[in-house]
Amino acid sequence: MTKHRLILSLCLILILTACAAPASPAPTQTSTPKPPAATATIDNSTPTLTVTPDAAMGTMEGKITWLFPGSTDSPPVPDVTFQLDRHNGEYLKYKVRSEADGYYVFANIEPGEYGVGIYLNLRLNERRCDAPEFDSSEDLEWSHYSTWSKVDVWYDVIFSNVDIIVKPGETVMLDFQLECP
Repeated sequence: MTKHRLILSLCLILILTACAAPASPAPTQTSTPKPPAATATIDNSTPTLTVTPDAAMGTMEGKITWLFPGSTDSPPVPDVTFQLDRHNGEYLKYKVRSEADGYYVFANIEPGEYGVGIYLNLRLNERRCDAPEFDSSEDLEWSHYSTWSKVDVWYDVIFSNVDIIVKPGETVMLDFQLECP
């Protein structure tokens, strides 16, 4: 009886081992695996978000560039944060970042009056001069709120003193330039 149990146990172990073992050895990989597809552009700018326009909403868009005296070259300023704040009691806030080409767009924002805030967080090697002047295509009586440097980033915060008016179905165009004196 003991021999039968031993034989039965060995058969059971062989069956379980055969089921658990792979039928053939795993193939060896001869090529390098492809990396996953990138979700952003090579320069790590913010990817463009495609939005279906809503006729009841408004849009604000523009571009931010460097402006050099006596030059026609206007390089873009990427990764600048733009913010819209409503000041009529309803606390609405919208934020976007400029893309690699300096372009930004606020799409489908509720109509109303908004203050504009600009956060220039530029690495020291991205600054074209020590104290760039700020200009825009529409004078909203800009105030330079604060400036500071931390590690290798220079921070400038600029706010408008005059609100922009966003109307349903319309686009407000507002371009910005950083100019070296």
